[in-house]
Amino acid sequence: MKSRELKARESQSKESQSRELKSRIAIVAALEREVRPLTRGWRREAAPDGVTVYSSEKAVVAFAGMGVDRAGAAAAAALSFGPAHRLISVGWAGALHSGIRCGGVWRVGTVIDPTNGEIYDTADAGERLSHTAVLVTTDHVISAREKKHLHDRLSADLVDMEALAVARVARARGIPFQAVKAVSDEYDFDLPGMEQFATPEGRFREAGFALYVALRPALWGRVARMARHSSTAAANLCAELEQYLAWEEQRVRA
Repeated sequence: MKSRELKARESQSKESQSRELKSRIAIVAALEREVRPLTRGWRREAAPDGVTVYSSEKAVVAFAGMGVDRAGAAAAAALSFGPAHRLISVGWAGALHSGIRCGGVWRVGTVIDPTNGEIYDTADAGERLSHTAVLVTTDHVISAREKKHLHDRLSADLVDMEALAVARVARARGIPFQAVKAVSDEYDFDLPGMEQFATPEGRFREAGFALYVALRPALWGRVARMARHSSTAAANLCAELEQYLAWEEQRVRA
């Protein structure tokens, strides 16, 4: 018969393994379109107003709209569904120079706050992605001219509107932070007036934008190109995330 001490040790070991398996990856996006291929078939959870959360055995995905405030709310919501051993900012990003192609998926090595130069380095991703980028988070949709300025000033590769907030939450909670971004628009892409369709709640007024574009034939080609690039970027991003989740599950079980 097993001694009480041995049984106690085995029980503690099983409890420890159970806790490790229950610890999932928390993923934060801005919009559902960015992660729809990944969350298909996942369970939709009850969440605070303005936040949508999906979960599986491997991960929790939350999105609450564009911008740092909404990203912070989504990160907090994702972390409310149990322990997380990684917090990842994912989604679309814009290229800041000609070396970044649409549809590509990049692991972000550094996130920069352009207002004060503060830097957030990301945790090692096990070399799941060979490309590493420097990303800047801004508080608005920026023009091609602003993209060039950010690249020249900070030597950055990508721009988004959310990763900085997720990095801050991760640092405050002591959780390893990562960011994986897919490129949806070129460094010289411009769409004047697009920023007016972003609401204070971080949503994008698609119906209003569609009407705006419909009345301006000169924009049709650019908008169609942006839609194609965004769709390709989302598909490539989610394919990479699925592979990453499978790799991470094997690593945790090892």
